[in-house]
Amino acid sequence: MNTFSIIADSPQEAIEKARESFGPEAIIQEVRKQPRQGISRIWKQPRLELIIGVPTSQATEKAAIEESTTPSFFDVYKKQDLPKGSAQGKSIGKPSNIISTSREPSRIEPMLRKMGLGDYWVNQLLDRLAIRFKDGLPDFVTDELAFCRSLLTEQLKEPQSDPREANHPILLMGSPGCGKTTLLCKWMAHQVFQQQRNPEVWQLDGNYPNTAESLVLYAEMLGASMLRYPRNDGPELPNTPVLIDMPGVAIDDQLQLDAYSKRLEELPDHDRYLVLNACYANRLLENQIKAFMPMNPKGIILTHLDEERSWGRLANLLLGTNCPAVLLSGGQKIPGTFELFRSSRFMSNVMPS
Repeated sequence: MNTFSIIADSPQEAIEKARESFGPEAIIQEVRKQPRQGISRIWKQPRLELIIGVPTSQATEKAAIEESTTPSFFDVYKKQDLPKGSAQGKSIGKPSNIISTSREPSRIEPMLRKMGLGDYWVNQLLDRLAIRFKDGLPDFVTDELAFCRSLLTEQLKEPQSDPREANHPILLMGSPGCGKTTLLCKWMAHQVFQQQRNPEVWQLDGNYPNTAESLVLYAEMLGASMLRYPRNDGPELPNTPVLIDMPGVAIDDQLQLDAYSKRLEELPDHDRYLVLNACYANRLLENQIKAFMPMNPKGIILTHLDEERSWGRLANLLLGTNCPAVLLSGGQKIPGTFELFRSSRFMSNVMPS
């Protein structure tokens, strides 16, 4: 076994460097504190030196291959969703195999599980805690929870921009019952009242006719123009946002999915967002993400959040995909809850401070 040394400012940075350099086979053999040099040692914390053991050179080669490959939309989730009987599935019990020592029973593990976090992420957090508090646990459990909250907040991807401010046409896609039409009404209300913009709505047919009457009603109330066909040259007026509504498609019918995907390709250039009902079971949400993955959504929008108490369960889903959540929406109230996704805000609901 070859050994290497890594210097880092924090346990998180050390683990990330170990993974990037040596892959999941790396084992932390020893952790040492390295005092700062000069006068900076008065106000700066000591740095950490990690002695890393790597069984073979294959770990480095594997890490290089994984780094050079663009991760797919669902790659991360596969790591936490492998069959428990498989060899890789067993390694998830100690994610990444970085901690070689056995853990003591944790006083916050029951809390993490009660919050809805799955085995994969609970074990990840407990391993990080074992490094962070290797010299002894803090007096208060809240310090451990705050550390866990900060770790998960860093892992959650955030949207690079607010899609509600884009001039690009927006298409909401998803399964029937996910809340697309209500979300579209909220989107119109936000643009009219918050941005003083008059949107244009394309109510298009999909695999079957689009008969959303509530959309027509709200568009008339808000003064938004409605079209039953797409404009290939864009809206008539500049700076007019375009919202595209199409009927949901059942994910258990591959012919419908193929026809739906082909219909999307015929539309003018637009951005697509996948709408998910937060009240659905995680397994169903996983299947919906997998079904719509080939259609390249730019992000996920969660609806009916006011009806779902276990946001930790949803954290498993968001942490497991490479596609960020962009918007959070409540239920049937319009305008109601309709806000940009922020990881700190989301995690404060999973782990209240």
